[in-house]
Amino acid sequence: MANHDKTLVPLETWAYASPSLRSEGKTIDIGLFAEALIYYDCVVVNPTNQPQLSQFIQWFMNNGKIDDLYKLLDEGVLKIYDYAFVTAAIEKEGEYSLWNIQDPIQKRENTFEQRFLYHPDIEKLFPKARHRNRLYSAVRDNVIEVKSSSFSRTIENAREDFKNPHRNALVLQAFVDDLYKFKKLGRPPKVEASVTPSMKGTKHQSKWNINFEELSRIAGKEVNFHNGTPLTALAHSNRLIWSAATMGCDLYLPSPMSVLVGDKLFESTRRASKLESTITDLKIEVEFPDIRHLVNTGKLNLENILEIRKKAKKFRTWLQQQSERDRNAIIAYHNEVAKESGIIRGTRRAVSLFFVVGGGATGSAIGASIDGPAGGALGGATGSTIGYLADVSSKIGANWRPVVFGEWLRDRIQKLVDE
Repeated sequence: MANHDKTLVPLETWAYASPSLRSEGKTIDIGLFAEALIYYDCVVVNPTNQPQLSQFIQWFMNNGKIDDLYKLLDEGVLKIYDYAFVTAAIEKEGEYSLWNIQDPIQKRENTFEQRFLYHPDIEKLFPKARHRNRLYSAVRDNVIEVKSSSFSRTIENAREDFKNPHRNALVLQAFVDDLYKFKKLGRPPKVEASVTPSMKGTKHQSKWNINFEELSRIAGKEVNFHNGTPLTALAHSNRLIWSAATMGCDLYLPSPMSVLVGDKLFESTRRASKLESTITDLKIEVEFPDIRHLVNTGKLNLENILEIRKKAKKFRTWLQQQSERDRNAIIAYHNEVAKESGIIRGTRRAVSLFFVVGGGATGSAIGASIDGPAGGALGGATGSTIGYLADVSSKIGANWRPVVFGEWLRDRIQKLVDE
C-alpha cells in the first residue's frame, strides 16, 4: 500500500522529459531530483546510462558534498532504479518497431555494480581504490534492478496504442505543446493523426498533420526528435507507471512525460470503473522559489536543498495524509517553509500535481470496455494489452493511489476517452 513517502524520478532529459534542458546540452534534470528531495522521504532516481550516473554523482562532488551522497544512501533516503534493458523504437527500411533490448550481461541478476560502477566514467571520479570501495558499499544495497521480462506487457500496450489515432495525436500534441512553450513560438497547432492498417493487419502506418522534419529542426539536434520518438515515449510512460505500481510509490515527472502518464492512468481507472471521478488534480501558485530552475542554473546548491528539506517535513506529512488533501494547507506550508528558510525572493512558483482517488476493476471488465480491432501489432497481442491495463488497475484496486507531480491534459484526455 502506498503511503506517499517515496517517489520515482527519471533523471534523463530527452524529447519527452525536460526537452528545454536537453536543448541546452544538459542530459540530466538534477533540479527535478532536488525538488523531489524536498517533498519526499525517499527519492528513487533512474539514470539511464553510466554518463548520467556520473553527472549525478559529480553534482554532489562539485558541491563538496560527496559524504552527503553516502549519507542519503546509507539512510535509505536515496535509491537507484535500473532498467537493465533498453526500450526503443528501431528503424529498418523506413519502418519503426518497438522493442525491449537486453544484452547477456544485463540479463544476469545483480549486475548494476559491474555495468555502472566499474565503468570508466564513474571510476575516473574516484582515482583511489578506497574511495571507489566506499561508493560500492553505499550503493550496493540501494539498487532496484529490473529486467525486460517484467515489462513485456508495457511494450505490447504501447504497440497497440500506436494503432490508435487519438493516442497518436495526444502523444505528439504533448511534445508540440512543450516545444512551442520553451521556444516561445506562441499558440501550438492542433495535432491530428490517422492510422492505416496493412492488408494483412500486421503493420500500421501513422500519419500526422505535422511535419516531423520541421519539428526536429525547431527542437534542435540535442533533442533528437525523429519519427520513432513518439512510439518510444508511449513505451517509456507505460514502464514508469508499472515501476511505480510495483514499488507502490508516487511519480515525480517532467513535462511532457507527465501528460502521457496521466493519460494512461486515466484510461486504466476511468474505463474500468463506475466512479465518475477517478483522478483529481491540484494546481496552485505559492510564494515559493522555483527550486528546480534555481538548482539547474546553479543558483541553489545541495546545502540549500538539504536545509530546506529539514524545514519541509510539513510538505511530506501533507502528501502522506490518506484523506482529502487540503489546498489551503499546502499553500500555508509553502509560505511558512519559505519564510523559515529565508528563501523568499519575490517569486511565485506553480505547483501542479494529480492523484488517483478511485478505480480498480477486474481484467474482464477492462477487456469489455476496450475499443479497436483484435489481433497482433508488431508482435503484440490484444490479450496481452488488456493484461497491462488489468495489471495497473489491480494495483490501484489494491490501494495503490499514486500522486504524480507534473502537468497533464485532463480536459483533452477526458474528451478522447469519451469519444
